[in-house]
Amino acid sequence: MEDFKLIALKCPSCDSGLVVEVNDNVVYCSSCGNGYEIIDDNLVPIEINFAKPIVQGQGELIYKPFWLMNTYVNIISRNSSGGWISNLFGSPNKTEGNVLFYVPAFWMTIDSVKNLGGTFTLRNPVASPQKYNVKMTGFNFTKVDAKKIAEFIFLSIEAEKSDTLKDIKYDMKVQSMQILGVPFYKQPNGKLRDAVLGIEII
Repeated sequence: MEDFKLIALKCPSCDSGLVVEVNDNVVYCSSCGNGYEIIDDNLVPIEINFAKPIVQGQGELIYKPFWLMNTYVNIISRNSSGGWISNLFGSPNKTEGNVLFYVPAFWMTIDSVKNLGGTFTLRNPVASPQKYNVKMTGFNFTKVDAKKIAEFIFLSIEAEKSDTLKDIKYDMKVQSMQILGVPFYKQPNGKLRDAVLGIEII
């Protein structure tokens, strides 16, 4: 068995200690507000911003990370029965355009990913992310994971339209990625309810 050692992570910008949980792929310094992606044991800077709490709720207010992915989506062909309206690109006749995907970076059930990620993506409720110096952990999913989850969210949105989807061909190109901290209320029943749209997850 090979020897291993634990190393205390410090922020490269302000030298403060960084709080890291098991399986975290990104760390955030609540002292100076800088974020870092852990790549091959190196801390690579990454943009991290936060959504402002909008709805009131009960329980402790905590912040959970999302991958905010600016993506160009092109629906090449879509075979279905019944009419369909595209509500992903802002116009019913458009089949391509930029989409801002909100991909949860922390663990939750697949149904919650579809509900939370899909609703946030369709409504794009965080128009002006801000800088906060608050604690945020639970970065379980990498950029590679996020791209796969974004495809799942996209296909879920298409599959739940009023028509019957038979086949779809599409292309997705990620143009930029950053982390968005979304506020949640940790409720007495153990569930989380977001403080932007008020969606409850397990």
